[in-house]
Amino acid sequence: MITNFPIVLSPEVVNAFRVQGFVVTPDVLSTGEVAQYGAAIDQAVAARTASDTRSITDKSTYEQSFLQCMRLCETDPGVVDLTFHEGLAGIAAQLLGVPSVNLWQDQALYKEPGGRETTAHQDQPFWPIGEAPLISAWIPLNTVDEGNGAMAYVPGSHLAGPLKVVDITHTSKPYDILKDPALAGESLQVVPVNPGSVIWHHGFTVHAAGANCSDSVRRAFTVVYLSADATRTKAWPAFPLDRARVGVGDRIEGEGLPRLWPPLATRPAPPVQKGAVTGPQGM
Repeated sequence: MITNFPIVLSPEVVNAFRVQGFVVTPDVLSTGEVAQYGAAIDQAVAARTASDTRSITDKSTYEQSFLQCMRLCETDPGVVDLTFHEGLAGIAAQLLGVPSVNLWQDQALYKEPGGRETTAHQDQPFWPIGEAPLISAWIPLNTVDEGNGAMAYVPGSHLAGPLKVVDITHTSKPYDILKDPALAGESLQVVPVNPGSVIWHHGFTVHAAGANCSDSVRRAFTVVYLSADATRTKAWPAFPLDRARVGVGDRIEGEGLPRLWPPLATRPAPPVQKGAVTGPQGM
């Protein structure tokens, strides 16, 4: 395994992630980086949502949880350096314990004032990738606490593996995963976080986010990393896999799924967009 990581984690941090299924790494991004990337993401989100003039009360339950803008690195050059950030990608590889990771997706998740809580769920069961090592970096662009939509996690829930899928897009009363017997009554742990720090969670960690009771937008960006050795396990439609022509049993790589660690000598050109990129893949 390549060990010349820009940011080297202590064994204690890696072990905390393996036990809890989530961990905070402080001071990953500088104040200047947060400001630079935040401005670029703000601009991208504004452009993507410019035609939507609905009030939050007129939106679906899913839309009330957050504004979701996916794969910004393919459309907004100012976001590319964050998605391909070597420090972040190296941390992802260390936490997963794998030599190489590819991009699964990036996305802005902006929770508007008055935005409802995000229903507790696991990420990975939404996608036809089985139990491949997967991790998300949740990057706050402003201070996030219990008053404006902080993330919350069930410690150790990733060890239960895939649970029943929580349909957070098509029903207002989805499965209550917090009552799943596999969680043994464990409750969510709220994790306030400041800009510059990053929260990491495993693909099977049960997580949610609080409502935004403030008068400002809760701004966050996520990058989701997948082990470069992962393969597709199911044939059901999945945008990045179908676009890259990844078949069942094939390694998950190709168009829109670039390697992020070890860093590529030359970044690939973004794929040609062939329609809107949406899906139940938020937090």
